[in-house]
Amino acid sequence: MRYVLLLCTALSLFAQPSADLAKALNSSRQRIDSIDDQIVKLLNERAQVVREVGEIKKQYHAPASAPGREDQVVRRAAGQAQAPLAPTAIEAIFRVMLHEMSAMEASEMQKGSKLP
Repeated sequence: MRYVLLLCTALSLFAQPSADLAKALNSSRQRIDSIDDQIVKLLNERAQVVREVGEIKKQYHAPASAPGREDQVVRRAAGQAQAPLAPTAIEAIFRVMLHEMSAMEASEMQKGSKLP
């Protein structure tokens, strides 16, 4: 019985800060969610432009990949880094984004279909 009482007391001590923590984080988490929504919207907008670029490249029989351009985009973005993000963090994020966008572009170009 003593063990159960001790366990209940311990749990109640840990539960209270957790509820306070969640309340304290709520506003910041809402802001993060809003920013994430904006990021996704911009990624979708960027992907649409990448599709358009793929159609143009296809018309001119150009390859989907443009390593020189990708490096230029990464350097430009990393140059805009501000604390707390380091240029290397921005570079890593952009390399992943460019990889996914290039894969999408190559896939779209292979399909042979026009933009919807």
